[in-house]
Amino acid sequence: MDISVINSIQDQFKKNETTYPSSSLDHRKSALEFAILHDFPGRKNEEYKYTPVNRILKKKFDFEKVITSKTSDFQFEDHFYKKKGNHLVFLNGTYLPVQSKILNSTCCCSETYSNQSFKDVFDALNIAFCDNSLKIEVSKNYTPQAFFIYYFYDSQQGQVFGNPNIRIIGHSNTQIQILEKTISKGTHPVFINKKVSIHLKTNAEINITKIQNYKNHVYQVYNLEVNQDRQSKFSSNVYSFSGGLIRNNLNINQLGEHCESYMHGLYLITGNTHVDNHTAVNHTKPHSYSNELYKGILNENARAVFNGKIFVRPEAQKTNAFQANQNINLSDEASIHTKPQLEIWADDVKCSHGCTVGQIDKEALFYLRARGIGKNQAKALILIAFSEQSLEHIPFEFIKEEIDMLIRKRLIG
Repeated sequence: MDISVINSIQDQFKKNETTYPSSSLDHRKSALEFAILHDFPGRKNEEYKYTPVNRILKKKFDFEKVITSKTSDFQFEDHFYKKKGNHLVFLNGTYLPVQSKILNSTCCCSETYSNQSFKDVFDALNIAFCDNSLKIEVSKNYTPQAFFIYYFYDSQQGQVFGNPNIRIIGHSNTQIQILEKTISKGTHPVFINKKVSIHLKTNAEINITKIQNYKNHVYQVYNLEVNQDRQSKFSSNVYSFSGGLIRNNLNINQLGEHCESYMHGLYLITGNTHVDNHTAVNHTKPHSYSNELYKGILNENARAVFNGKIFVRPEAQKTNAFQANQNINLSDEASIHTKPQLEIWADDVKCSHGCTVGQIDKEALFYLRARGIGKNQAKALILIAFSEQSLEHIPFEFIKEEIDMLIRKRLIG
């Protein structure tokens, strides 16, 4: 790291040091040292070749000006979905149990800290700076109400460096539904360094839906790590509409037989928004299944990156794995870098991957215009139909309606 960034991060850590439990302090210091040694990734890092986070953060963000306030004039409940469920509140990366509402006595939501290992600079910074992380542990044979997780960021008084950290454990035969949503106020830059770890035990299921509709001064790196035991099922739905920088890292480890993993995403971006989705599925045991479909529509100066990896290990015979990335580019100034990848060490598998980048289908456009539909309306109808396939796996009907409205507003105006 640049010496100025190192000094700023160290100064921030010293400001917070007295608030951390003594039992976690040594591990936090080790994480900070790791982060300083490894720097933010740039173009020389293959995984961040098209998303040079170091350049973006150094240009847009100053750790010296970060605020650490845990208070805000947010009226949190005003932003809650008016639905029955568990409503969990984070403010500037800190879990607030008093403002949260837990309905189910058979699940545990608590503040926690654990000595986790460091995978990269963002992981290390999250461990060093996370304050009141959250552990959700769902008991065996439990079909819960939904978990609504709200991330509030208040940058009215200065820049915010938020490090939310969540661990989710789904015990055998549980069914978990999670919705994540971010709300911000203020005009100073916000850097969100989010980490979510999920462990699904035998026959557990989880469906996690994320809406990423940020202001252009919000920058996010999101690391989601999933470990699946036998016969578990993981589903992810991510919808990205705007923000200065959005980087989503999704890593799935199928550790038992008959695991299922589903990944669906839509990035519908314009302006100078930059969205980067990196996914990896590690098939290690027989009879596993994964299905991945990410779609993108880009306009103006928007930039998108998709890098999807599928690994099929020698023991993972009878694996079925499918991956696709489909894009429509509406502007000569917009750009998409896509790289689907397969690495297979087993011989009895069914695997496929592919990507497409193009413009609106001229035949479809001609078909609609021949039936009296205006050019702009015909384009919007084609793009809406292209986008809404990604909504099929959302478990919340009212969220489908909300995202459908965001899609139509973006495409129709």
